[in-house]
Amino acid sequence: MIRTTLIVALLMLRATPSSAQTTPSKTAEVAFVAHRGGIVPGYPENTLAAFREAIRHGAEVIEIDLRGTSDGAIVIMHDETVDRTTNGKGAVTSHTLAELKALDAGAGQRIPTYEDVLQFVAGTGVKLLLDIKPSPSLDKPQVVRLTEKYNAVQNVIVGPRSVDDLRAFKALNPNLRTLGFIPRAEDIEPFVNAGIDIIRLWPEWIYANPALVPKVRSLGRPVWTTAGEAPRDELQKLITLGVDGILSDFPAVMNALLIDRRK
Repeated sequence: MIRTTLIVALLMLRATPSSAQTTPSKTAEVAFVAHRGGIVPGYPENTLAAFREAIRHGAEVIEIDLRGTSDGAIVIMHDETVDRTTNGKGAVTSHTLAELKALDAGAGQRIPTYEDVLQFVAGTGVKLLLDIKPSPSLDKPQVVRLTEKYNAVQNVIVGPRSVDDLRAFKALNPNLRTLGFIPRAEDIEPFVNAGIDIIRLWPEWIYANPALVPKVRSLGRPVWTTAGEAPRDELQKLITLGVDGILSDFPAVMNALLIDRRK
């Protein structure tokens, strides 16, 4: 069952947490985010097939990577080039939308546009986390216009990688929810001061300095982490260390862990 209220509850976390909240209890909710839409054999990353499979495994948030095309469209692609994930070659920004749509993204899937994904998740209760890649070809106002067009402002979390991008999106629509893909641990406070709603920390930062999680939470912000291909025992360790959300490549593993935690 998709927990449609969880993300809203996390984003509304403003009060300073008590010491009891610093480490979640066994049953504390953890946001389940499918990183790159989830990577499952037969379901290529960042494709509608992968998103469908991630939802089937209980993902409540789908993380997608936005890039701009040469003719101003917004497509879903993690890498700067199409070489790794398609049968094409070259930079995303050197291709038109039509050229990208003609490529095979794996298992017969096509590269989706941001609008394709907004249509796909409409009415499902699933949220989108947008990884805003640093690219002059990505039209930020268009990202916001499309989000508004599909009445998805409350169902989209924008993920800027710089304070400047954070401010730009907030200026376009102050109601947008945001997650900071901060480049360094030292950037926690600048992002918080600029109005970020959630902070993403890398696992290696947390392992090296476990005080980072309570620090962020003391500033009234939830902590999410990109665990990628981490196995179940590492996902459990991150939860024990106090994270509020996990971006995982493996939806089935993450879902099984969360089900067991609720027993």
